Amino acid sequence: MKSKPLLLTALLMSIGRLAQAADSDCARFDTLLPKGPETPSIGSVCDTVFPEWGGLRQDMADNGFFAQVQLLTNLTYDVAGNWKNPPSYVGQRLTTGNVVSTNVTYDLSRIGFTDNAQLNLGVMYAYNNYRGNGQDGHVAISELSVYQSLFHNRVILHYGYSAWLSYFYGLYLGSSTASSALGPTSVMLNQAGLTSLKPSPGFDVRLLSENKRWYDHFGVSRSQSSDGLESDSKYNIYGLRWKVPDAGTLAINEMGYRVNSDYGLPMMWVRGGSVYNKTPYFNYNSGQDEDNTWSHYLAATRQLTQPDSSLPFRGWYIDGKTNYAPQNRNVFNADASLTLFSIGPFDSRPSDMLSFGLAYNKFSDDARRYFERHNQRAERFSTTASTAYTLRITNGIYWTNQLAWTHHPSVTPKEDDAWNLLTQIVVNL
Repeated sequence: MKSKPLLLTALLMSIGRLAQAADSDCARFDTLLPKGPETPSIGSVCDTVFPEWGGLRQDMADNGFFAQVQLLTNLTYDVAGNWKNPPSYVGQRLTTGNVVSTNVTYDLSRIGFTDNAQLNLGVMYAYNNYRGNGQDGHVAISELSVYQSLFHNRVILHYGYSAWLSYFYGLYLGSSTASSALGPTSVMLNQAGLTSLKPSPGFDVRLLSENKRWYDHFGVSRSQSSDGLESDSKYNIYGLRWKVPDAGTLAINEMGYRVNSDYGLPMMWVRGGSVYNKTPYFNYNSGQDEDNTWSHYLAATRQLTQPDSSLPFRGWYIDGKTNYAPQNRNVFNADASLTLFSIGPFDSRPSDMLSFGLAYNKFSDDARRYFERHNQRAERFSTTASTAYTLRITNGIYWTNQLAWTHHPSVTPKEDDAWNLLTQIVVNL
């Protein structure tokens, strides 16, 4: 699971397709970038430290292959000084994260598949000393899937092993800022079972209208284990297990309307969806497992300004979201968030990003009463306010700094307010 600052960085790198990409020869590799995720890790090969790889990328492209590498390191610490070990929330002790990931793609149209068909193989090393993140320091497969477009790109198929949360919802635009302290399962679609770190087998289908703006997007996959993200990561150490304990089959359907930024055309994306997961989830009232769970969500993103006609993605955006899940079998029952962000906030910094976020997470009353029956004091809700700035240092290198205040940073035990300061570097090769 990516942290909120990484999500903002990925959003900037994908929406902010740098101006030089359109006019640079390195953009010829962009058709080989991994296809499918709602927000890819980079928007253009030109936005990497070494776009040509000394001629290797051209040699690979001549044979239908492409590769990219991303390096990430971050530190998070609660500067209010609420130190505790083991921690109850991210940052309560100095939290460190390191990720090395690579993706290799192959143009399957060369061997008889449809045009633009692609094989995507991802490998990842991820370690975080906050164990609830599930980043356990093992090298694992992060993606092994096929992407196919049919009927003039009006039907898009994708199947194989994937982290399915990346393919729905627009997490990069709609995730709760509270996840910086509460941990990744506070993203309620992850709580509902969509895999976010180690992949699971499944498929999804996008059906698009003639103008490619309206869509219906549905999928079926193996759920993440209801034992939690950390357990799911342990069960699926190397990323290719077909089944894991306490994980059934989930279905998700999302409908929406999307317009991408263009000259005189602000970006807009409105979507809503539901998840049904046929997996045992613990019922906090009965003390027994229920045989399913479900979740609903709504999200909307709108570009408010376009100050630069030559870079239509620049400007202020607003994003809002809300989620709901049954409180008798989920710790996080409902949430709402609002994020105001600017891509290119200054004329001299057209590829930086500034953001302000507010988030509210309601904790399940049923879960709270269950904890109290077992002599654990629990909170009723959490609120977070945050601000972050992402600086594009040079091609492919981004530095993010974020300060987030969280009231009730832990469900249980009760903790003082957290003031988490995060710094993070992302390097794309």
